[in-house]
This record gives sequence, structure tokens and C-alpha cells, in this order.
Amino acid sequence: MEIYKFELTPADRKSTIDFESIEQDYRLFSDAANNCNMGVSFRRDGKQIKIDHIAPACICLTLTSTSPLSAPKRTLSAFSRELLRLDKQRGLLSDSVYNHTLFNTNFMDVSETGKISVNDISNAELLKNMVNLLYTPWIENEKERITVIDEIKKILLPYISETYNHTGKKD
Repeated sequence: MEIYKFELTPADRKSTIDFESIEQDYRLFSDAANNCNMGVSFRRDGKQIKIDHIAPACICLTLTSTSPLSAPKRTLSAFSRELLRLDKQRGLLSDSVYNHTLFNTNFMDVSETGKISVNDISNAELLKNMVNLLYTPWIENEKERITVIDEIKKILLPYISETYNHTGKKD
């Protein structure tokens, strides 16, 4: 798993915006991060945004990904778009925008956690991910999804055939 740390500051350096009070009053940044995390592309690609700290003039956040990202700053554009969408009617963030940009993004750190092993996966996580695999379409990787499902069926076939007779009905 790749871990990217960022510090976001207002794109307009003359801005007096207070990110901390906006979060306390409206939960705008937390809601935007949650919406991004629940999005199809974030779930499909194993990405997640976590807000570490919000100060008056900066937001520190962590972006995690199950695989290395070629342009991790670009992934944060989804967060900016979601913030602007949520703030459309209130206009709380308009003072921060400069040249059609909401944030100056400072890349702070990148690290990699150890690879996940079979022993790290709980039965509940396994079941949840198998249900997602079976019932959540992967539009871009549908062929890969079908291949993975077929491989799982091959692995489970001996266990399934023990409980079914040749007609396909349970004994």
C-alpha cells in the first residue's frame, strides 16, 4: 500500500479563508473526503483520502492507494471538485480560488507499507470483497473480473460438488 502525505493551502495567497472554522461549522472537508472515498473509481482502484489535520490556513491529508500512483496530486483533483460541488450554493471557498485552482498542493511524503498477505485478510473482509467482486460491475476491467470469478469457481468447485449431486441439487 502506498501512502502519500499532502499539505493543502489556499491557491490565493492573499486569502483570509479559515478552513478550520468551515470544517467545524459545515463539515465540508470531511464530507468531501467521504464522498470521494465512496466513489466508484476510488473503491475500484483502492484509493482513500483521510484528513489528518485542519488548521485555519492549511489542510493536512493522507492519500492511500493499494498500488503506486503515477500522479498522486492528480488524484486530489477529485477532492477539489467534490468540495466545489458541495460548496456551490454557500460560496465559502470562493476566497481561496485563484486562476481556477482551489489549493496549492505541497507533496510532503510518500511511503510504502508491507505487502498484504493471506494471513492479513479476515474472513469478513474476504467475504465483503468477494461480494463486491461478484455484484459490483468494473466497467473498465469486466474481462478481468470475469476471469477472477472463474478462477474462484475453480478453487471452490471441489467443495461445492461435495454438497451437490450430479443434477445440481443439494443432497
